Amino acid sequence: MKKTILIVMAMLCIGITQSKAQNLMDLLKGVNSAVNTQKSDSTKSNSASNVLGSIGNVVAGLLGTNTVNSKSLIGTWTYQQPAIVFESENLLTNVGGMAAGQAAEKKLQTYLDKIGFTAGKVQITFKEDGTGVVAFKNKNIPFQWSVKDADLTINLASSALTQLTGNSKLSKYTSFKINCKLGFTDMQLSFKADKMAEFISKVVTAVGSVSNNTTLSSVASLVNKVDGMYLGLTFKK
Repeated sequence: MKKTILIVMAMLCIGITQSKAQNLMDLLKGVNSAVNTQKSDSTKSNSASNVLGSIGNVVAGLLGTNTVNSKSLIGTWTYQQPAIVFESENLLTNVGGMAAGQAAEKKLQTYLDKIGFTAGKVQITFKEDGTGVVAFKNKNIPFQWSVKDADLTINLASSALTQLTGNSKLSKYTSFKINCKLGFTDMQLSFKADKMAEFISKVVTAVGSVSNNTTLSSVASLVNKVDGMYLGLTFKK
C-alpha cells in the first residue's frame, strides 16, 4: 500500500514538474517573442533614422505638436542649419517625399550659403514684451510675436522705414504662422515651403540685399509636391 502511495505521489510530482517546465517553456517563448518584437521595432526605428539621416540635416524629423511655453522662447537663438520636416511618420517611407526632400534641402542650403544665411551668422531674439529682432548682416529687423499651442506667429517688419526714421512703429509688417518645436537648447521653426520662401525673401530685402526669388520658388515647388512636408530652420540658444 505504501509503495502504491509513493508511486502515485511520484507520478504527481513528475506531472507537476512537467507542467511547470511546460509553463516555463511557454514563458521563455513569450520572452523570446517579445525580444524579437523589440528587435524588429528597433530595426524599424533605425531604418526610419537612416531615412531621416539620408535626407540631410534633419533635427527632429517631425513637426512640433507640444504646446510651446512662451517663456521658454525668450532669449537669443543662433541659426544652425536648414531641415526637412514631416507632418507624420508615414512620410518617412515615402520614396517620392525623400527624393523631393533631398533636392529641396540641397537647393535651399546652396541658396542660403550664397546670401550669407549660414550657421552662426543669423540670430533671432524674443523679448518678454512680445517684440523681437532678427539680426542679419549687422542689421536688426524688428518683429512682433505671439505663440499659441505649437504655432508661433511672427509679424516681421520691412525695416526700410525703421532704418530711415529709427521708429519701428512706422514699418509695415508681414505675418507668418510658423510651427515651433523646442528642446532644451534647440528650436526648430518649420514653414510651408512658400511661406519659408517669403520669410527668407523678406529678411534679405529688409537688410538691402537682393533676393533670388526664382531659386526660392523652385525650392518651394519641390516641397509642395509632397503633402505634409515642410522646410525648417534650426537654432541653438
